[in-house]
Amino acid sequence: MDLLEQAGSGLADPQVSSLLRTLQDKVPTFLQPQYWLRSWMWQVWMELIKAAQAVAGAASTAAFFLCEGLLGQHFDVVPNGVAEPQPGDLFLFPLASGGPGWWGAHAGVYCGDGEIIHLEGIVAKHGKSHLVRTRGPAKVLRMKGGLDAAALQWRIQAAMDMVLEYDAVTCNCIHFALALLGLGQLNGDMMFPALQ
Repeated sequence: MDLLEQAGSGLADPQVSSLLRTLQDKVPTFLQPQYWLRSWMWQVWMELIKAAQAVAGAASTAAFFLCEGLLGQHFDVVPNGVAEPQPGDLFLFPLASGGPGWWGAHAGVYCGDGEIIHLEGIVAKHGKSHLVRTRGPAKVLRMKGGLDAAALQWRIQAAMDMVLEYDAVTCNCIHFALALLGLGQLNGDMMFPALQ
């Protein structure tokens, strides 16, 4: 019989009984075994979610380049797109690493008025001529069937007010550009809530 049971059965001093109950009520949460088990299970669950997001993010980026390169499912290449862009045109710039072809290119969306919005650590708008000069020649893709220009401008405005944390796998420039064009969304809490 433990001390608490003894106290309850009257075999212990009532003061001891009261003290034991007080101490039991005062055990900090972080010292209780069930706290550690719940905390550990929550961490495992969150890591599984992050891993799934990473796989989905990497797969969606790879699928974009593979599908667009081989099938042109959503876009047409615009031969003179750099000179005559339209709002909503997707600009692909080669990466500084000089990877093969356009695989892994940096992406931005033409806003109009000579500006391109893109995600590069932060959401930013830069002049088209500046990006072409600093990043090299661009490949321009235009959505098949067009897009809603008013919705695009609204998304661009909403995106400029957002703080996004760039992640090469789960929240990269491709995810950002496709979300602006209404063809995708950013993972987790980095989703455009107003773009759904």
